[in-house]
Amino acid sequence: MSREPLLKVYGHVFPVTDAFYEDLARACAGALPDADDIPVLERDGDMARISFEGVYFPVDEVLEALARHLGPEHKGKLDVLDMEGWRLTRHVLAEGSIHSSSAPLNNVLDYSGH
Repeated sequence: MSREPLLKVYGHVFPVTDAFYEDLARACAGALPDADDIPVLERDGDMARISFEGVYFPVDEVLEALARHLGPEHKGKLDVLDMEGWRLTRHVLAEGSIHSSSAPLNNVLDYSGH
């Protein structure tokens, strides 16, 4: 019997160094995805991509890892969709800092035309 994931997390950051990527990998290690065969964190050149659907994702640990390495040259985002609470929290990575905002998923869907 399958069920819908409680949490979906999607994001990216670039450029990443080996040390930055390794720190993100350690932060993502506690994630509990629905499928074990899909990597939570992948590297594509100098970009790190996060893709997760499941029960638990260590958002605070990942944000801390990002904050440790962010500089003015980094860009990206981390979207956290709480399917149970029906809320999107977006963490935008720009200018060496993380700016977070949150909205009900209904508002997000209305805004995007869905």
